[in-house]
Amino acid sequence: MKIIAVLDDHPLLLEGVTSFLNNQIGYKVYSFLEEVSLIEFLNKTKVDLVLMDMQLLNTSGLDVCLQVKKLFPVVPVVALSNLADRNLIFQFMRNGGNGYILKDVSNDEFLRCVQLGLDGKKALCDRAKDLYAGAVPSMEDLPRLTRREKEILTMVADGYTSNQIAEKLFLSPVTIETHRRNLLTKFKVKNMIELVQLALTHKLLGL
Repeated sequence: MKIIAVLDDHPLLLEGVTSFLNNQIGYKVYSFLEEVSLIEFLNKTKVDLVLMDMQLLNTSGLDVCLQVKKLFPVVPVVALSNLADRNLIFQFMRNGGNGYILKDVSNDEFLRCVQLGLDGKKALCDRAKDLYAGAVPSMEDLPRLTRREKEILTMVADGYTSNQIAEKLFLSPVTIETHRRNLLTKFKVKNMIELVQLALTHKLLGL
């Protein structure tokens, strides 16, 4: 019998997931609305898999994943979320997560991912797998920042507007905007928020 713990602060969703899994052969599922209760349970019970929502009432799934992995490093932790965000998926996996399942998957895909998690394998649903693959370029694959690009991107990360950057660097706002557009194209990201996150993750700014 495999023991699964599910953490979600939405009672109706929590009840649905718990009931669905308990109806499967070979699973015993325990549900928790708060991370404190989950940690207490993990301290007393050998659990084979933790499923958790990413948006919790008092904290985030990212923080809970870190906490669980620090205390119980061998317990697989898989996100169960409605947030199809590649940066969030990347961060969760970087925090020690073992998989990411989107809540709109089919029952069959959900069960397949749960079994992968129980088997100690990477439990990514198909859509999350595609998003995750696009969020983890290797350092060798990343373009190099020029000195000026690093300067501008560092100031963007610090919250400066294009006009403020232009004033500090004695350049025109048009020139700064051109640099920003070129950076998005160069790194193949949709906006500056993604670019800053990518740069910080891979320490491209030397911060």
